[in-house]
Amino acid sequence: MAAVFEFGAEKGFHFTSAFAKRFDKEATNDRVFLPETLGEGFIQEVYLDNGLSLCLHHYTLKQELILRRHLSGETDVLTMKFDGRRRSARSKEEAPESLFTTGKGYEVEFGTSNFFAEMRIPAGEEINFMVIVTTRQSLLDILQPGEEGAIMEGIIRDNPSFLLHEGMTREMEQTLKQLSLINEATKLPVLLYQIKAQELIYFLFTRLFSRKAGALLSVNQEDVDKIYQVRAIILADLSSPPQLSDLARNIGMSSTKMKQLFRQIFGDSIYNYYQVERMNEAAQLLRNFSVSQVGYHIGFSNLSHFTRLFEKHHQMKPKRYKDTLEAAGIIHQTG
Repeated sequence: MAAVFEFGAEKGFHFTSAFAKRFDKEATNDRVFLPETLGEGFIQEVYLDNGLSLCLHHYTLKQELILRRHLSGETDVLTMKFDGRRRSARSKEEAPESLFTTGKGYEVEFGTSNFFAEMRIPAGEEINFMVIVTTRQSLLDILQPGEEGAIMEGIIRDNPSFLLHEGMTREMEQTLKQLSLINEATKLPVLLYQIKAQELIYFLFTRLFSRKAGALLSVNQEDVDKIYQVRAIILADLSSPPQLSDLARNIGMSSTKMKQLFRQIFGDSIYNYYQVERMNEAAQLLRNFSVSQVGYHIGFSNLSHFTRLFEKHHQMKPKRYKDTLEAAGIIHQTG
């Protein structure tokens, strides 16, 4: 049976204190270690002078943990979740994912904290993710967006309810790992937390600033649930291109609004997102299967076409990619 922790994201909420109380533990210096029955590792909160607070999760669970954030009317508090968990290959039998759930991983979610969110964290995996909490004005003070970031500044300042999604980059992953290694023996830890947190924000917003301009909609819980349902349908079968009319009918939304909201949240068209995820899946599957097996599995009857598309996304052919993994000792020869 899964352990459950429910919380809100209003101003003044302390995650570690509430978590410690829920599991009958003590939080010392805003760090709480998991009870032995739940797992091994810790959750750490850090409060910085520039209006940022950090909540780092670094542990391995013995049983599934569900983190459930409730709806709130708070729209001034913004959250950035940097999730460094590499997702495994999916099967069609997996249940559709919801906002902030376990199946995604290796991504960043940025937006207002007034959405319901549930994250199911599985047992037996090394978990490493961090949530940065701030306010609209504090974030704008840090960014100093200027003309280049005028669109994003408008979203942060004026959009009453929004959610934006980006993939994790290698630089983000490395910074997230460095944050998890800060401890009592680290020199000037608060300064280092501040530097690394702002580094993550920098990496995120250099990507967000590059998004194409367009009309932006305020989104509500129903909108978010439906758009994440679209993504779940796409990811459930990467061997078949998404059919927009079928997707719109399945979620009960007009095709026009669906396409606009999907691009707004995920920063790309539905089809382009599908192709990127398809190639990311191929890279994961190459750890365990041959090039031909992977190509056929994700819907390519022409392996030359698969090779060209893979090279376009990963800057190397799939055979070379697999050889690189084998040379690094990440996988063993599979044929």
